[in-house]
Amino acid sequence: MSQDQPSTGRPGRSGSPDDEPAPGAPDRSPRRLLAAALVALSAVMAVLSLVSDGNAFSDTRWLLAFVVWLGLWAVLRSMTRALGERPDAGLDERELGLRNRVAFIGYQCAVGAGMAVVLLMVIAQNSPAVIERVPALLTTLMLTSAAVPSVLLGWWDTDRD
Repeated sequence: MSQDQPSTGRPGRSGSPDDEPAPGAPDRSPRRLLAAALVALSAVMAVLSLVSDGNAFSDTRWLLAFVVWLGLWAVLRSMTRALGERPDAGLDERELGLRNRVAFIGYQCAVGAGMAVVLLMVIAQNSPAVIERVPALLTTLMLTSAAVPSVLLGWWDTDRD
């Protein structure tokens, strides 16, 4: 392979993964860290909703994780300029395409999560202990699905595209 990389016409896009950001572009590592933390906390909340003694909505650990999760989501939305949730009128062509892409992925995640919960309910229909935990699990999965657009925008390098 040749050492010469074709130019993409974009600053900081020579093809090397360790390129420096374009001048004036914000550092994306805090956004990535927040996106990863939100995904990890979502996984913790899903586990807590399944292992809690009874209803997770009365479990202090789940409620604390939920409050922290809301805070992280709010900060991540702010860092991504809430692009995933903005109306069409406030977006240019590129932003509209990006918003539609991440919103569709979030929609697919919500449908998949809903179907997973329905499948769990069918499998565990004779287990009241599992059925009792379903509302918190469904809440966790729907919140996570709602956050998918912000998580993707936080993870992707949208400022340089």
